[in-house]
Amino acid sequence: MEDRLKCLTAALSPQGFNLRAEVDFSSLATLDASLQAQNIILEAEILRQLAWAALGQPRPRTVKLTPEARARLSHLTDLRDVFSPADAERVGREFAGEKWLAPDLLAARPWLMSTTPPKQVISDVMHSQWSGLVALLGEHGPWVYAANVADLQILGRLYGELVRAAALSSEDEVLDAAFKQTEHPSLLARLEATDYRQSSALDADLTALESAFWAAARAQARRDWEAWQARRG
Repeated sequence: MEDRLKCLTAALSPQGFNLRAEVDFSSLATLDASLQAQNIILEAEILRQLAWAALGQPRPRTVKLTPEARARLSHLTDLRDVFSPADAERVGREFAGEKWLAPDLLAARPWLMSTTPPKQVISDVMHSQWSGLVALLGEHGPWVYAANVADLQILGRLYGELVRAAALSSEDEVLDAAFKQTEHPSLLARLEATDYRQSSALDADLTALESAFWAAARAQARRDWEAWQARRG
């Protein structure tokens, strides 16, 4: 919540507004109400832009997708084998500049230090679970570390379901679902960099779909961690 408040404060400044109190990030409507209580009155489109900025997406829909790129939104973009400590160090160096690598891998592994830098995070994960696969699920999707191809396919399927449902939902529905994601990085906010949403309507529980992805990622990671601890005695 603190990060959201900082991002919102920074986004409001060019509009000539300053926050005098905390705001309610439960939904777009509660955000609007708490801003109005501070005499910050915004047009609907500006409000949405600021809401996305609060979620870490300052430039929504600036990436125009080709049909081919749209089809790749939930397909594997990067995949690396990590079968040894040397592999982990090499892949860690290769992906050290990736913004979401450490946040995504650490979000599924609360037993690791949240301050672990990207260069080190794959080594830390590998030492806590042993060998696996590091993958990026789509150009704007999450980074994952899976023990095997079957686990990777499960995470890919769950993320694909989220992308497809969000693409057929309204912006306000996607925003509200993104606001409800408070324990993990918002995958919906990351997707909003693109013009992936379409005009057709779909009644889907985006919060449940996003939570299902993170629940599976955490369950796989904890299973592998506990198994590795047991093998080590």
